[in-house]
Amino acid sequence: MYIKLWLPGLLKLLAAFGIIAICYLHFWFWNAVSYLEEVDSESSIYDFIVVGAGSAGAVVSSRLSENGSYSVLLVEAGGYPSPLVNIPLISGTLPSTPFSWNYQTEPQKFGHAASVGHRSNWPRGKGIGGSSILNFLLYVRGNKHDYDHWAALGNEGWSYEDVLPFFKKSEKNTGRFIDEEFHGKEGCLTVEDRSWKSNLPQAFIDAGLELGFHHVDINGHNQTGFTTPQLTSEHGARCSTYSAFLKNTHKYPNLKVITFAQVQKVLINESKQAYGVQYKRRGELITAIAAKEIILSAGAIETPKILMLSGVGPREHLEQHKIKVKADRRVGENLQDHVYVPLTPLVHNDSSASLVNPLNLMAWWDYFVHGAGQYSSNGVDGMAFKSSKNCEPDWPDIQLHFLSYSVASDHGICVRHLMGLEEKAWKEIFEPLSHLDTASILATLVRPRSRGWIRLRSADPSHQPIIDPQYYSNPHDIQVMLEALQFAQETLNTAAMKKHLRLHNAQHPYCHHFLVDSESYLECLIQHMSATLHHPVGSCKMGPSTDLDAVVDPQLRVYGIKGLRVADASVMPVIPNGNINAPVIMIGEKAAHMILEYHRNGSDQKPLQLDSLTFSQKIGDEL
Repeated sequence: MYIKLWLPGLLKLLAAFGIIAICYLHFWFWNAVSYLEEVDSESSIYDFIVVGAGSAGAVVSSRLSENGSYSVLLVEAGGYPSPLVNIPLISGTLPSTPFSWNYQTEPQKFGHAASVGHRSNWPRGKGIGGSSILNFLLYVRGNKHDYDHWAALGNEGWSYEDVLPFFKKSEKNTGRFIDEEFHGKEGCLTVEDRSWKSNLPQAFIDAGLELGFHHVDINGHNQTGFTTPQLTSEHGARCSTYSAFLKNTHKYPNLKVITFAQVQKVLINESKQAYGVQYKRRGELITAIAAKEIILSAGAIETPKILMLSGVGPREHLEQHKIKVKADRRVGENLQDHVYVPLTPLVHNDSSASLVNPLNLMAWWDYFVHGAGQYSSNGVDGMAFKSSKNCEPDWPDIQLHFLSYSVASDHGICVRHLMGLEEKAWKEIFEPLSHLDTASILATLVRPRSRGWIRLRSADPSHQPIIDPQYYSNPHDIQVMLEALQFAQETLNTAAMKKHLRLHNAQHPYCHHFLVDSESYLECLIQHMSATLHHPVGSCKMGPSTDLDAVVDPQLRVYGIKGLRVADASVMPVIPNGNINAPVIMIGEKAAHMILEYHRNGSDQKPLQLDSLTFSQKIGDEL
């Protein structure tokens, strides 16, 4: 009997290890050619240099390359993604592969007491496609009021009316339950309904109806309500920004892609003109020159790091590391993230939602031949948005993610480490349920008021930066998270959900001295079980010239430096209400449009003229 219970778990365990091992092997096999490719160590000149090939950088470089008269260099620290990353069901294993930076935050004073060292794990995409090659594929734009708020802060051109065309430009939506006027049909990024569903998604929708909410298109007229989320996938396979924008780069002979090249800094002359980047590849330092502009799209962690290494950042911090200050701006401030607390483990009785047996050959056949079956699922069966008591009616600050799995589902191989759970939490809460079918509801705070920061650990570019999100440093966030957990409980207690699920009755090891479901008990859960949703933004804030905390202007140009822009999640002044991949892609679209319009209309910037002597002097000064 014991063997019968644990044999399926052993198979899942071996499968998870196998997938990770294959990803590593396939990663190096797939990238052998690009890694060994020789790059001219002599400095080459391009019109544009884009740093980072992630969710925004892939879009920017692709769109700029559509104009055949411009030469574009795309510099990426990682390699090309393995086709294995396109299988949605294995998304939880990908942060354990070479496709992730695997950052860690500083120990948190509140909210991560059950995490190893009280730290939060922050895997970010490292490779062509960035975080879009390892995220959970959710296509969520945020709320229209998010962007109207950006505009109200002085960011002209960033209202919802302004950005909607750029969301639609990227999108090729094939869904059936959508508000047609808000969606694009002819873009590069395929967005589709899930091809595989168990009974649980409908139970979640029915729970919402039972509570008085509507079944909505969260990217349409109204966000408040319940839905089955759409995915950035095509015929059941992940549609990353690599797949959508860069897979067919042979169409653009004017686009040069260099992989395994980590940018050390942006080169800035005494006239405060950014004119090139220095990157390291296979141990060799190489310089590339930009005749027009450099666009940093390295993400909310690497972009501020590169800027500070280049001399753009808080004066006192740069001087501490003996870095010459080129522009005194609040780089690294305003860091924001979405945080959640899981209502878990939930035990369910829906056999159609049981995690697929890796030896089930029919499941593999359904996926690889028909693009269907459980392998085409990302495991997120439902999503809901609601406003807390003191929040605007249709500008929610609470989000629920309903998952058909929990930390226990993979026997502690991947999801546990993604959350960073310490041994006690795993042993006492989840391991005893590893042989059962479990699920989760993630109560998520989507409009946090807490702000953190990023700092250099040293002036060495190979050192990861210091990251402190300061979760719950604003007490308002705790109150909203309490309401989010209560909303999750209300959803679970509906008749629709009770048909399939129940909350496991094991006493929480950290909160056993509180009455279950009391406010004190929920606060204890927040203190111990909070985890990141992996949505860092805001560390190079966009704002008007009157905003002394702003790093870039509404055209995404870095204040105080000519020829340098930022286009990624770091420019967001306030985090959007929802998962951030779609907004970051929109930023890439809008940035490319602004850059092309600027140069099409004739800029006031003189073309960069570099004779060999001047160039040598400049490089000598920078080094």
